[in-house]
Amino acid sequence: MLSVGVILLVFMMNYFVDKRQQQPNMTQSVSLTTSTSPDRKNIVEVKKMYRQSTDYFDYEQKQKVDSVRMYYGQSGGMLSQYKELKGIQPSKVHDVDVYWKSNQHVIIDVINTKQQQRNKVKKRFNYHFTEL
Repeated sequence: MLSVGVILLVFMMNYFVDKRQQQPNMTQSVSLTTSTSPDRKNIVEVKKMYRQSTDYFDYEQKQKVDSVRMYYGQSGGMLSQYKELKGIQPSKVHDVDVYWKSNQHVIIDVINTKQQQRNKVKKRFNYHFTEL
């Protein structure tokens, strides 16, 4: 009985030590597309964001699609500003198109990937950089 208690205690200590050392919800991303404005001064990058966690029953790393974001800024600089593309299911986004209406106005189309509706725009986002 004592050995069962010791084994259980060791298991629980390992569980809590592992949980403390892990960074919760570490975010990773995959770039879907990048586009530069006609005057080459502005740039946008559309990324699919993933949340990572550990399943403690089998100690496996799991990733879940969290959101789709449009990062924007000046060419040559770090793209730290972003706008989240809302009203879509992030896990079903596989293709996007970016069009520039002007050097400050960008249009992002989320494309439907179903075979019978290929190349049909599912959702359209309009952003003007002066309003962001």
